[in-house]
Amino acid sequence: MKRPETGHYELAISYRSDDELDKTVHDLLTEISQEADMRNCFIEADAWEEGTERRW
Repeated sequence: MKRPETGHYELAISYRSDDELDKTVHDLLTEISQEADMRNCFIEADAWEEGTERRW
């Protein structure tokens, strides 16, 4: 993980298939949301794969 000056985070996620990547990103965003909810907060998040049109 890196945090460039833009304030965003860059994650490198290894995957073997598009389905595996979809599940990993979904699981990650779900866990982040649950952590925020436990602290009476919420998140707003966008995730995308650089160099492609993929967004979650």
